[in-house]
Amino acid sequence: MKIGFVGLGAMGRGMARNLVRAGFPTAVFDVRPDVVRELESDGARSAAGAAEVAVGAELVCIAVFDDRQVRQVLAGDGSGPGVLSAASPGTIVALHTTTAPDFVVEMAELAAHRHVAVLDVAMTGGSAAAADAGELTFMVGGESETLQRVRPAFDAMAQTIFHLGPLGAGMSAKIVSNFLSAGNVALVREAIRIAAAAGFGEKQVLEVVNAGKVGASWVSNNWDRIRRREVSHPPGTEGPAQVWLKDMSLAGALSRSHDVAAPVLECLLSDVAPTVRAEGLTG
Repeated sequence: MKIGFVGLGAMGRGMARNLVRAGFPTAVFDVRPDVVRELESDGARSAAGAAEVAVGAELVCIAVFDDRQVRQVLAGDGSGPGVLSAASPGTIVALHTTTAPDFVVEMAELAAHRHVAVLDVAMTGGSAAAADAGELTFMVGGESETLQRVRPAFDAMAQTIFHLGPLGAGMSAKIVSNFLSAGNVALVREAIRIAAAAGFGEKQVLEVVNAGKVGASWVSNNWDRIRRREVSHPPGTEGPAQVWLKDMSLAGALSRSHDVAAPVLECLLSDVAPTVRAEGLTG
């Protein structure tokens, strides 16, 4: 199976590398030439753009930041043609970028004009380390037959794969998962502030919470790691804050689209989001 991969960020880099290690001929593209060269040294074939990645590919994986970039990669823009301009009929596109379920359906309709199938393949696992180790969890929406055709490639990137239903189902599950994670960030952030006012240090209160387990979470157990990642992020604390805001906004849109009352979520969006934007996740 020939594979194309667009988007070699923190997650995409490890995913593409595992495809190469598994023996799949893989063409890669990213706007950063240095990461393309890195994957090329691992055995991938570098491509000059999104369209070239799709030439001869049976599967094209897209792992970029947001829906604007997904649309650009698929349909192209003034900077160059997209995947759909070069994809052969029968090609399957896997959308890994976290987007609204309705957007996935829109992209699938666009791809159908070229006889290209789409799966939404949301991913989770905790960090880039899981992507590097091939230990991700995939949440898939789309036709079962389409998933089975590319399952061997997904098995090279993920430890666990859930087929959750029609197009958009994978993204819905990811949005719910991200809401729980982002919500926990807000809770731990606030709990530390309350503890500090009561005379406890951050390290001390987290040790107590994590040892007692009742109030513990992945976030409380990994708070130092979250802070280090935030501080070391190339654009600064603004980058992780933008991801948090994106995740919460998608969760709000999903709840409203299904007419579900979510007062805690709405409070986080109205009251907490401005402080995260101004101060960062762990500030």
